[in-house]
Amino acid sequence: MNPGLVCVVADKNIEAVISTLVRERRRSIRLREFSVEVHVHPLRDPGCYRGGPEFLRGLLGDTPARGLLVFDQAWEGNPHPSAADTERAVREQFAALGIADRAEVVVIEPEIEAWVWSRSPHVERVLGWAGARPPLREWLKIRGLWPEDRAKPADPKAAVEDALREKRIPRSSALYRELAEKVTLRGCQDAAFGRLCDVLRRWFQA
Repeated sequence: MNPGLVCVVADKNIEAVISTLVRERRRSIRLREFSVEVHVHPLRDPGCYRGGPEFLRGLLGDTPARGLLVFDQAWEGNPHPSAADTERAVREQFAALGIADRAEVVVIEPEIEAWVWSRSPHVERVLGWAGARPPLREWLKIRGLWPEDRAKPADPKAAVEDALREKRIPRSSALYRELAEKVTLRGCQDAAFGRLCDVLRRWFQA
């Protein structure tokens, strides 16, 4: 198998999404087959920012594998106002560690839940809202979580948590895995998702 990918992520939900995309949806992203390891950083988003590059370098060692760091922009204490600024700071760490030519970072703004929301009927089904009245989007709009003029909820994480709580469904990485398996990837407009696909295709295009 081709030299692969070593990925460090902030939590189990991101792990579930990344693992599913590269293992089960790679043809949809136009990727060839390659090996992949996904590691969850024990200190979550702050750990990925402050110690993730060095952690990733240790995992890469002298192998020909590529390294990817994926975490959320929204965490307490983040010194940067935007995902682009956070990514720039992490790339500076890559350069200082000598791995800038084989490592990349994708910062999700605001959080991984931003990738959950689409018009696919699978979203309502996985979140327990299939056939519900009012429909999930209308319910979130009534609660002020999904403005009329927005393609996605204003606070994607709060919207997921409230929707699951209403249906008494526990939040788990299995839900994120199922969404990554089922929801179409065509037309996803999320900037971080687009960067992730661009990075993976640059390294592993079919």
